[in-house]
Amino acid sequence: MLLKWSRNELLKASHKVISFDESLSFPKEALANFPQIRSLQEVNVSGDLHYESREERVYVHLEIDGIMVVPCAITMEDVEYPFSCESDEVFSFLKEKGDDIHECKGDVVELLPVIFQLILMEVPLKCVKEGLKEYPKGDGWEVVKEEDYVKEAKDEIDPRLAKLREFKIDE
Repeated sequence: MLLKWSRNELLKASHKVISFDESLSFPKEALANFPQIRSLQEVNVSGDLHYESREERVYVHLEIDGIMVVPCAITMEDVEYPFSCESDEVFSFLKEKGDDIHECKGDVVELLPVIFQLILMEVPLKCVKEGLKEYPKGDGWEVVKEEDYVKEAKDEIDPRLAKLREFKIDE
């Protein structure tokens, strides 16, 4: 299912409520413009739509969970990052102003763009592979842990004051 419903389908539904539980797959092409996500796996979307014919609005409750593969902030290796979110969205068949209201295109409520936006909001700013023991290094550079850097910096003497070590007070 494409997670699209027409106004007629909503009117025909019993009590004007439609429940859904779908597994989604996102092709690599859909993620081409988002380098912070390498792939999405096992994405499951469930929830229900409620159509209010007086207001010409559709109220949607969404529950989304799955696994996104993101790059490790240190090694750039793939890291599986589980995510889960819930959201309540409002769609309107009328032209309304408001940040929290999605305008329906024609007589169709389409959830996929909203679901994709919600998934993008779950992308972590930084993710480090669990159990990382060896940090990358190369010719003249290396990645060090912050605590190692702080310890080394504390032991290091300011070069402007290094000459004072040679100073001896004669009694």
